[in-house]
Amino acid sequence: MPLDIPFARHVQGHFDNTVARNLRSRGVPRQPLPNAFTPLTVRNGRDWVLSALALSSAMALARVPQRGPALAPGPAAPDRVARQGTVAPALLPGAQAQGGAGYQAVPVAANGPTAPAAALGRIANTATLSCVARPSECPRTLAAATIAAATVITSAAAGGVLGFVLGRESALDANNADRTPAPASLPLTLYDLLPDEHRHRLLEIVRDCGTDAAACTGPAIRSLLQDLPEATRRQIMVTLGVARQAETHGHGGWPSGAEAAALAPMLSWVDWAAELLGSVVSPAQARFELDLEQIAQATLGAQQPGMTGALRESAANAARFDTIRALFKRDGHTLQQLPFSGSTRDSFGFDQTYNGCNLMLEFAGAGTPQRTLMVLAHGDMTGARDGSSGASDNGTGLATLLALARKLSAEKLPDGMRVQLMVTDLEEHGMLGAKAYAEQCLAQASCPDEALNLDMTGRGDGMTLSGSDRHHLYMDGDSRALQPPPAPVTAHEAQLRRLLESAAADVGLTVHDSAGWVMQSDQIALQREGIPALGMNLADAADIPLERDMQQARARLWVANADVDWSRFEHYLNGTLGPEEAQAMETRMDAMEHAMNAYKALPLSPALARIHNRQDQLDQVDPRRAMAALAVVEGAIDAWLHAPAP
Repeated sequence: MPLDIPFARHVQGHFDNTVARNLRSRGVPRQPLPNAFTPLTVRNGRDWVLSALALSSAMALARVPQRGPALAPGPAAPDRVARQGTVAPALLPGAQAQGGAGYQAVPVAANGPTAPAAALGRIANTATLSCVARPSECPRTLAAATIAAATVITSAAAGGVLGFVLGRESALDANNADRTPAPASLPLTLYDLLPDEHRHRLLEIVRDCGTDAAACTGPAIRSLLQDLPEATRRQIMVTLGVARQAETHGHGGWPSGAEAAALAPMLSWVDWAAELLGSVVSPAQARFELDLEQIAQATLGAQQPGMTGALRESAANAARFDTIRALFKRDGHTLQQLPFSGSTRDSFGFDQTYNGCNLMLEFAGAGTPQRTLMVLAHGDMTGARDGSSGASDNGTGLATLLALARKLSAEKLPDGMRVQLMVTDLEEHGMLGAKAYAEQCLAQASCPDEALNLDMTGRGDGMTLSGSDRHHLYMDGDSRALQPPPAPVTAHEAQLRRLLESAAADVGLTVHDSAGWVMQSDQIALQREGIPALGMNLADAADIPLERDMQQARARLWVANADVDWSRFEHYLNGTLGPEEAQAMETRMDAMEHAMNAYKALPLSPALARIHNRQDQLDQVDPRRAMAALAVVEGAIDAWLHAPAP
């Protein structure tokens, strides 16, 4: 940001000459100002001092530190700013205090106070001391001080107004910050300072106001700010640069007018903070965050103390799906229920039965559907036994589906075009919901032309796309072949990839090169049945090599495990195998154990370490990243709806 916002707000006040008025009230006689000033001479020291102060103050304006704010994201940032902002010591007790408010004017910059505030403070102190030392010369001194102060204010005014305008425009453009990575802006810094309860209220205010933000959100946000704890209000004022923490000295210095602030903002900090906070999130982002919050809270709320691990998992997922249904119903949508059941094999080859239910919603243009695009995200979670809320994995994907449903319901789709949204079940237990759907749609000849699977879209410095040519990199022991061959990339899938990459470029989101890595999620189940599909998530580039190494080690483990005839394991334990067969069994089990130890020894990527456990909470989701991913999906869908078939 090129100019200092707090500086711009300071210069909109006026110079308070309470010092002079109070001195007169103490008996200093009023004297007429001379018609002309005495020319500067070596003997006229006071005029030299005051002129030098005015000149140095004007020159200091060119050295105003740039607006940062100079703080890094994090809860301790405001305190760090308060420590960084140092003010030149006052010559008179309380000379720089803002009387009665408990705060003092100070900028948010790492290199000290704004030039105008410091300069005017020096001028006021010098003039006051001069009047005390030579009362008879006080009128001349005050006149010179007034001219010096006017010089400072006039010099600052033009740049101050420009800084104020640019600062406000930067604040109002905060919602576009998720398109390109950038340091924390002032609105986002204030947003991070809000306690959870007040942040939730802010999201509700913005959501309910819709696009009429300026007229609607202002009064409600001002009321919210008035209800903040005193400590939070102080942090906000410090961050805005209209206050700093009060020093240990008290008020009431001599003379009494010395407590007046040199410059007072014209606008209340509450008004300014309300305008900034009203711009920090869009109505769409507010709805997204509130939906995600509701899903995560329902997941946690079902995990009652005293439950066994399995019961906690079951209760959490039941509440989660009930909430998903309720949120779609709230928005006026009726979901199709697609129940399924079956059995699967665990790592030792034993069958396990299961029951689940996928959920689907369709939007279609007039006429018979000619092309169908499916967007899916898994609704189940795991890790409830450890206190996970499933916010990142995969609450972000679910909130994205809810946002897409709102957008698609408000539009008229082209004739013959259809978009399906599906919430799959039991992804965390072997992609069972996606496998069941693939089997059903193939039997009914109703599979989509292409599918896009969303999983964990709220973190990471870029986007990944996992196509049909990579599904063989993941092994689960529950497919027709342990190592199925790569599926061909169809023209439909290639077109969808191009549209996603183009939409990512439009919002400034990097698409990571992730060769040899596969996104382990529901798109694999579709790809293995020949349904064109892509997997999409957000990831840190540094995580991909770690996850690639782990996937390769896991594949070696599955191969070694499949080489063991576990149906003969009981005979091995009983000693009923022949010597050669027993030796072969031991050799294969040793190889499997070696592969298992190698797999377990690999470090988890930071992303994987924060899911399926108590770390997967709302604070792990970056809403700005999630909204960038949503913008990519929305852009790709819109382009797909109007693109010719490949």
